Amino acid sequence: MSNTEMTLLRLSMLGPVEVWFGADPVAIQQQKPQMLLAMLARGAGRVVSIDELIDGLWGIDDSPDSAVATIRNFVWSVRRQLSVHQDDSTDALVSVRGGYRLALPVDTDADAAERLRVTAEMARAAGHLDAADRDVLAALALWRGDPLSGAPGPWAAAERARLRRLRRTLQELSIEIASATGEHDRAITEVESLRIADPHCERLTALMMTALHESGRRTEALTVYLDARRQLVADLGLEPGAALTALHHRILTDEVAPRRCEICAS
Repeated sequence: MSNTEMTLLRLSMLGPVEVWFGADPVAIQQQKPQMLLAMLARGAGRVVSIDELIDGLWGIDDSPDSAVATIRNFVWSVRRQLSVHQDDSTDALVSVRGGYRLALPVDTDADAAERLRVTAEMARAAGHLDAADRDVLAALALWRGDPLSGAPGPWAAAERARLRRLRRTLQELSIEIASATGEHDRAITEVESLRIADPHCERLTALMMTALHESGRRTEALTVYLDARRQLVADLGLEPGAALTALHHRILTDEVAPRRCEICAS
């Protein structure tokens, strides 16, 4: 392993938070110091102000009177844990007027998943579906559970929601690619699991209908639409949107649905 790789600070955020310095785990056990480090890591080398840290760790209205002093203690604790793994006396967390900056090269599994999403979408747009599939599956394999599992504070809650949306985007991309490459059984299995948790999502209904239709199961695709419509009306008092209705009409008239229907691309 190169010196650069050995000195890279890594944060695993796609599950319970873990911190690594090169190949060595860093023993930052308390969750708020972990979140402070994660906020600095997501700051990509910029100064994160004390006000931002207070807001992210507690919320401005819920912060204790000792918040500034507590943050200083967190910084001291993180510095001490990182220094155990450093070969020199370089300050990993630099104090700057009004805030702190992470001075080490850092990467997170969340950043890696986002990079893989971008390369997967570029590969699909270029028609390289096998490469797109590899990248999207590699991104999904990075998840170890709910992002920032159990981590407290407003910043963790917002970041957790963002990373859940990223995972959902990757899951839907995986379904679209599987359908486009003829892996209809995989596409159907993956979309079924998502629809259990989100039965009113018209995008998932469209993905299911498209996968079923392209696999030659036209009647089942039409049944999915009818069941989804019935549930939307009964639960929400809503009719399906125009894009899902149009997809239903294309399948009903036995037209070939486009690879990426309008609702699947939204």
